[in-house]
Amino acid sequence: MRLGFLVIGMIKRVRAIGAAFILIAIAFCVNSPKASAHYTYCNNTSYVLRSAIGYYADGQWTTRGWWTLLPGNCRIVLPQDLRHGTYYTYAESVFGHRGGIKYFAGHEAFCTTDGYFTLYGRDCSAQDAELNNFVKVQVGSQRKWRTTFTEPAEFTSEKAEIAGVQRLLMDNGYDPGNIDGELGRKTRIAIAAFKKTQGLSVSSLVSAELINALTEKANHTASEQGYDFCNKTDETLWTAIGYEQDGQMRSRGWWMLKPDVCSKVLKDTLTEKTYYVYAVVDGEGNGEETMAASGDNLLCTAEVKFDIEGQEDCELRGFTLSGFMAVDTGGAPSWTQDFVLD
Repeated sequence: MRLGFLVIGMIKRVRAIGAAFILIAIAFCVNSPKASAHYTYCNNTSYVLRSAIGYYADGQWTTRGWWTLLPGNCRIVLPQDLRHGTYYTYAESVFGHRGGIKYFAGHEAFCTTDGYFTLYGRDCSAQDAELNNFVKVQVGSQRKWRTTFTEPAEFTSEKAEIAGVQRLLMDNGYDPGNIDGELGRKTRIAIAAFKKTQGLSVSSLVSAELINALTEKANHTASEQGYDFCNKTDETLWTAIGYEQDGQMRSRGWWMLKPDVCSKVLKDTLTEKTYYVYAVVDGEGNGEETMAASGDNLLCTAEVKFDIEGQEDCELRGFTLSGFMAVDTGGAPSWTQDFVLD
């Protein structure tokens, strides 16, 4: 029994300033009154997601994550009565999927970091944490709530699990046919081929064990290609990248890099000869700006995390013009950019 249902978004591309771009819809619904009190996340997409939640309790802001959500599966993220009336949700597709990261995001800034975490407060720079924008969810007086992440195909949980396997097979170079949530002949052949190659003895055709094996393999492949930023300075850097895609320029940022830390900013095989990079030392709000990488190539940036398609009329669209440095990769399939200070 569902007591309420609300669909937010279904936006293919948002061109306004925001901490992330909502690529797929988010659905909210309340669990049955007979269910135990908790907050549950469900993944009805064909992507493996990592998720987090934020809330205000006992006089302080708290953010918790990451929980992995396999396609077609649910997970309790808060196993207690919901006493606070308002919660904040966030999810993104994992690293190994082809193409850009898919974000389920809103406009409320919270802090996240790597691994499983619990963070307090919303001053991310003070905690060496990354800022992500969460979706505000009003649960009112409800003691239990479920957020279901969906995509335009509107898969059921059963079809989402199959579609997730299909997408991961494609990510790993197999041909499962269409990503449609149906166990057709091509999908069955691709599953059998992957199991044989990896030496898997999983008896069931589709399972969490298979999805985990596919995800691990896709993540490993993605780690060996793409564009990496490495901070070789003693300062925290904020970094961005620009490149041509489908005939127009695209700029993306920000990635916060602590000293001696690397981050992959593009995870697919590189297809362009020239990329554009930008890096500025974190001035911690004091107005100072020291550049680690800049140049004469003007691209759009924003004050928060951004992904901007098209570089015309930056300022009229509410963005900032920033000078990026051109990097000639020579057509290499992967590249590492080391940032140093002169």
